[in-house]
Amino acid sequence: MDQRAILDHQFVIAAYIVTWALQLGYLTWLGIKWRSEKRQAARREHDAS
Repeated sequence: MDQRAILDHQFVIAAYIVTWALQLGYLTWLGIKWRSEKRQAARREHDAS
């Protein structure tokens, strides 16, 4: 492999890593928001009764 091919490959790998990190971070954020909404709904239900 020449130097350019190695560098291109490294950029592709870096792009995949960044993409996966963003997706996992977003999924984590959604999970936290969902858990928060569940807790708030449970509190509202508890307070209404």
